[in-house]
Amino acid sequence: MTSAVSDHLVKVCGLAPAAARKRVSRVAGNVRRLAYITFPRKARFVYLSKDFGSPRYWRALEAALLATNSVYGLAISAIRHRGGVIPVGHFQIACGSPLKQARHLSPTTVLQRLTQANLLQQVQVSGVGDCVTLVQAEGYYDLHESDIRARLITEALLLTAVRDWVKKLGLGSYDSVQTRDDNLAGGSYPTVGTFAWDLTAPSYLGPMLKYDKDGNAKNGFIACDVLLGKGMTAGSMRPFIHKCTTLRRLRNVGPCLQIFVADRYDQGAFALAKKHGIMPATPESLFGREVAEGLQQLTQVLHEAAASIDPVKFDFLFRRLGKIEGAAIQLRGTLFEYIVADVARKTFSPTVRLNRKLKNPDGKEAEVDVMAVKDNQAILMIECKGYGPYTTIPDKYMQRWLQHNVPVSFKWLKNHPEYQNLKFRFEFWATGTLSAQAIAMFDAAKSTIRPERYTIDLKFAPQILAECKAANDDGLTEAFKKHYMKSVSEPHSS
Repeated sequence: MTSAVSDHLVKVCGLAPAAARKRVSRVAGNVRRLAYITFPRKARFVYLSKDFGSPRYWRALEAALLATNSVYGLAISAIRHRGGVIPVGHFQIACGSPLKQARHLSPTTVLQRLTQANLLQQVQVSGVGDCVTLVQAEGYYDLHESDIRARLITEALLLTAVRDWVKKLGLGSYDSVQTRDDNLAGGSYPTVGTFAWDLTAPSYLGPMLKYDKDGNAKNGFIACDVLLGKGMTAGSMRPFIHKCTTLRRLRNVGPCLQIFVADRYDQGAFALAKKHGIMPATPESLFGREVAEGLQQLTQVLHEAAASIDPVKFDFLFRRLGKIEGAAIQLRGTLFEYIVADVARKTFSPTVRLNRKLKNPDGKEAEVDVMAVKDNQAILMIECKGYGPYTTIPDKYMQRWLQHNVPVSFKWLKNHPEYQNLKFRFEFWATGTLSAQAIAMFDAAKSTIRPERYTIDLKFAPQILAECKAANDDGLTEAFKKHYMKSVSEPHSS
C-alpha cells in the first residue's frame, strides 16, 4: 500500500510525512499502481512490474484488500483458495456477496470491476466450461483441467452425501434439499435470503422456527458450502463468514444453520468459524473415515484416469462410497466416461478430450462426453450413458442426442476449417437398455443421414466390451465387465 511506503520513508529515511507522500505519488518506472480498485484515504496498491501475477503479488493484494474488509478481497480469496480458477456460475456462491441487496455489491458487479482492473478474466476450460481465473503471470500458475474437473466431481458427490445426511437426520424438509448441481430453473443456484449456496433446505425443527406476532410459525433454513482439496485458513473462511453474518442481519429470514465442509481446518480457521456460530465440518466428522478416504481417493483416481484406468482403485471407490445414497449411480456415470476415453485413446487416437463444450455463433451449445481426433482422418464424438446393466435409459436422452447434440456438434465442426477434410462419427454408447421407442427413433434418424456428411452408431454393453478387449488392457476389460455388464451368475427377470 502507498500508505505503508510513505510510513517507511518517514520512519527509515527521515522524510516529513508530506514529503514522503509527495515522493510516493511521483514514483514511476517499474512501479505500477493498481487501477479501478480504491482503498480508504485515497491509498493505492503499488507493485513492481516484474511481480505482477506472481504468488507474492496475489498474497499481498489479498491481504491488503481483506485488511479493509473489501468485497473484492473476499472474491479474490475465494478464487485463490480454489486453485486460481472457479466455474463462472460458482463465483456467485463462493465470492461472499449477496445476489441483490441494498448497499452491497452483487457478484456480477464485483466480477465486472475486478475484470476491469485486469485482476480476473474468463476462460474456457475443457470439461468444465466458462471459468473465472486470476490474471496470472506466465509460469506461476497452470490450469490443470483434470484437477479442476476432479475437484468438482468429488464435491458433487460430497454434496450428495450431505443431502442424504440432512434428509436422514430430518434437519431439512426431505423433498426440498437442493444443491448447486440440481440444474434449477433458469440456471439458478440454491438460495437462502439474498445469498446463493452449494446446498440449502428449509427446516421445520423447533429451534429453527420463527414466530410472528400472531403466533404463525415461519421455517428456518440449512445452508452449506463445500471446498475440498485445500486446508482452510482464517483468510479462506472470510468469504463464507461474510455471507453468514450478513444473512443474519436480514429481518425477514428465519434462523439458519450454517455449515462449511472442508478436508481440514487450521487452528485459526476453526476458531473463527466457531466464533461466528458456524459449523466447521469435515467428511470424516460427518460420514466417518471410510467415506472420507473414499472421497480423497476419488479425486486421485479421477486425476489419474485422465491417462489410464486403475481397476483396483475403481473397486475401492464403489466399496467405500457405495454407502452414500445415489453415489453408485453418480460413480458409474462419471467413471464410464473415463473408461470410454481410455478405450478411444488406445484404439482410435491419443488425442482425446472429455466433456468438450461446443458453442456456435447462433448461441446454441452442446457438450460432447468424449471427443477423439485422428489427424487427417476422422473425429469421433461419443455420448456416454453409463447406467446399471438392468436400468432402462430414459428416451429423452436419445431424443436430445439426435435432435440437438449431433446437429449442433456437426455445425460446430463445419465452422472449423481445420476439420473440413475429416470424417465425422457420432456414437451413442449405452450400458443400460433402451426402450423400443428410443431404438426406433435412432433407426429412423440413421436412415435419413447422408454418410458423406457424418455417421451415427449405437453400441450396447457387448459391443463396448469388444472395444475394451481391442484396447488390449485386461484391467480395463475386467472393470467394465464387473460394473457395467450383467453377471451370468446373477439371474434377473425384467
